Amino acid sequence: MVRPGHGDDPSGFGVAYAAPAGVLRSSAGTVPPGFVCPRASAVPDVARESDLQALHERFPPYRVILHNDDHHSMDEVVLALIKFVPGLNERKAILIMLGAHLHGRATVIVCLREQAEYYAERIGTYGLTATIERAE
Repeated sequence: MVRPGHGDDPSGFGVAYAAPAGVLRSSAGTVPPGFVCPRASAVPDVARESDLQALHERFPPYRVILHNDDHHSMDEVVLALIKFVPGLNERKAILIMLGAHLHGRATVIVCLREQAEYYAERIGTYGLTATIERAE
């Protein structure tokens, strides 16, 4: 018996699957004819690197800095970080909180300026002190 979601059954109903003619099968699914893997080239694309450099200069990254807080418990700080900063799990939030507690300040996230201002403002609504600075 074939378990749903395993083997040659993309539908998940236990039905055998055969790829159409001209389409190769891989572990990730089907690959259309003429598909070129973007990482297949070992030579870096100079134009792409210069575009990234220009983009980086135009939109420099900023870091959100959490400052030490004597008014909130460590648990409250961790919960606020998890609630207000997307992609932050409990372990990362604890490490950030400990960094701010031990060193006076810690980097919460590095992102675009508008996002950094937004996250610092959200953290500030909880009563914590957060500032932004340009990441170098």
